[in-house]
Amino acid sequence: MKIKVFYLLVVFLGMILPVSAHGIDVTSQSTIVIADNSSGVLAKKIVNEMGVNITVYNFKSSDDVSHQLDHALSNPNKKILVVAYQDTVNEFLSKNPTLSNRIIVSSANENDIKNGLKLLTADNTGFLIPFLAGILVGVISGLAAGAFWMKRKIS
Repeated sequence: MKIKVFYLLVVFLGMILPVSAHGIDVTSQSTIVIADNSSGVLAKKIVNEMGVNITVYNFKSSDDVSHQLDHALSNPNKKILVVAYQDTVNEFLSKNPTLSNRIIVSSANENDIKNGLKLLTADNTGFLIPFLAGILVGVISGLAAGAFWMKRKIS
């Protein structure tokens, strides 16, 4: 009996799939600034002056930056302005060129940071496309509801 339980346990443990965890994204914001101790104060000052809702994160190592950039691969809403660790980010962008429109590398001077923030916060979709899509959905559902209602009224 003990041997059957052992074999059953081995079979169950063999069926468990290995899990590889990448880690949790600690940056809850969709738009962030990656800085270090020397550039973080300037970046935070500019973000506050511009009045945008962007968080500045001070990273301690290039490994932490690489980990954060990996989250941008799986989150299509993540936009990043990089003020520090440019070598790490440029290497990452050379391997993932499709992210170059969401990850902007900037030098640690005031004008470059402002321009980078303007690029990240620009709304490229505009108002017209969602408005027209809403009208189209409304017209189609209105016609369907009207046809259904008229058919029920006639019968």
